Amino acid sequence: MKKFLTAFLLFFSAVSTAAAQTADAESFAKRIADDIMKEIVLSEQPVAKKQAAFRRIFTESADVDRVARFTLGRYAKTASAEDVALFREKFLDSVIKTWTARFDNYSGEKIIFKDSRKNDKKDVYVRSLIDIPASENDIEVIWRISEKNGKMQLLDLVVEGVSMMMSYRNEYTAVLQKNGGDIKDLIGKLETKIPDGKKQ
Repeated sequence: MKKFLTAFLLFFSAVSTAAAQTADAESFAKRIADDIMKEIVLSEQPVAKKQAAFRRIFTESADVDRVARFTLGRYAKTASAEDVALFREKFLDSVIKTWTARFDNYSGEKIIFKDSRKNDKKDVYVRSLIDIPASENDIEVIWRISEKNGKMQLLDLVVEGVSMMMSYRNEYTAVLQKNGGDIKDLIGKLETKIPDGKKQ
């Protein structure tokens, strides 16, 4: 009987912990979405201030180092620390400016959070829908969130089944495969693609 109670309590504790983690992850994703909506999408601030706001939100919420190294794939292991650090900064610039520009295209959509689940690696996937007015074609967005040293961090967004980080990785590693793994060449190409924001 004592063994049964012990096993039951351990199981209940694990379930309670998992439920708490998924709830925390959902709250974390909602907070990011609310901050983006308030400080960027609905903001009347100049483009430069919107970009600064998104940079702060993104760097505080995402594991930028991990994401940047992931997008480099196997080339991150052979690159110098200096090249990886420079790539990280140019990658961050690209994400900030590209997505700030895309946020300007939103017009009245709402983000509705639906449910959450954990995977075997203890990451939490928070499912949400972008509600498109006067349309039945809502857009599914899944937020992949990890907890590291007691801190929630955004690792990826999966939009309609397409991983944003995997898309970046496929694009960048294709360039690296063609240029012999020259990260400096990739950085140069990345710089030429970064929007300047003048058309916003």
